[in-house]
Amino acid sequence: MKQDIQGCLQSYYSNFAAEMVKPQISNLDCISTGWESDIYSFVLEQGVANQPERKELILRIYSGKEAPHRSVREYHGMNQLHSADFPVPQVLLLERENSPFGKPFVIMEKIDGVLLGPLISRSGTRDNKQELIALFCDLLLRIHKLDWRPFVEDVSKYETDNPFEFIDSELNKKRALCERCPASGFLPVLEWLEHRRDLVPCSIPSLVHLDFHLTNVLVRSDGSPFVIDWGQMDVSDFRFDLAWTSLLLRMHSGMKLRDSVLQIYESLAGFQVEQIEFFEVLACFRRLFNSAVWFTMDPERGEMDSRSVEGLSVAEGFSGMGRHKDAIRKGYEMLVELTDIRVPGLERYAYLPA
Repeated sequence: MKQDIQGCLQSYYSNFAAEMVKPQISNLDCISTGWESDIYSFVLEQGVANQPERKELILRIYSGKEAPHRSVREYHGMNQLHSADFPVPQVLLLERENSPFGKPFVIMEKIDGVLLGPLISRSGTRDNKQELIALFCDLLLRIHKLDWRPFVEDVSKYETDNPFEFIDSELNKKRALCERCPASGFLPVLEWLEHRRDLVPCSIPSLVHLDFHLTNVLVRSDGSPFVIDWGQMDVSDFRFDLAWTSLLLRMHSGMKLRDSVLQIYESLAGFQVEQIEFFEVLACFRRLFNSAVWFTMDPERGEMDSRSVEGLSVAEGFSGMGRHKDAIRKGYEMLVELTDIRVPGLERYAYLPA
């Protein structure tokens, strides 16, 4: 498989990089695979013998029906972030029309760094750990404070007099999912959210990452951080972003770190985040709904088609849920704690013996 990818990449550079002198691809290595994208590192060498140029780069190949939109959004978003001096890898190329993979791809610089999550886990002193957590929080707050207007094509779409524009749009999407898959058991969760909708107006839009977690931050040896994985970036209420981070921390790192991150974020921001629990319930819905669908519906009886409601295949879903069962259980416990609502099919799975 890696040889096929390397061969296709070599062919692409040979055919479409006319400005390069004898480009050669080597050392291709798979970093990760997933339903959204596959990520590889590789080395690009070009130039004549006495003036060689060598670059370590990242190839990201996008999958699924959202691939064309996601690739454009990430490429242009990261370009804009780089122009705004926000620490992201520099994107170098977006290809959609002439992709040898049959899918759009982006090439960007490779950051020689360590993931922030393991760095925090290995930190020797409490002060060092707190410094790294503060770095994490500061990056998230900087995203939310950026001028969001350069990141959208139509500013008027987001400058609205309706402070419930973002939340209404999100709740409408969730209702469509519940109507499509009523056996998921998530309708009571949606009704809990709809009942509290008037408590969460948003007066100021923010740029949001929407998958900001400890393994999406790389730290170089000199301490400089870089934020990666911008495929879901958008403009919305910043609390969507913070709550998703909060949920992932609770599921994968524990409540102590989650509480510390929220406290430091609020301290750096200079205000208390209102109604964060509402957005945490929304985050639970986003993370757990597919799991509930996978474990309460039988595609062979026609209860759902060969795809999940969000684009994942059923086979990928069961495999992924099996690998993350403990995290799903923690997310489910958070949902029950916040709403006192139980989702029977998901609960049966979450507490099945391993």
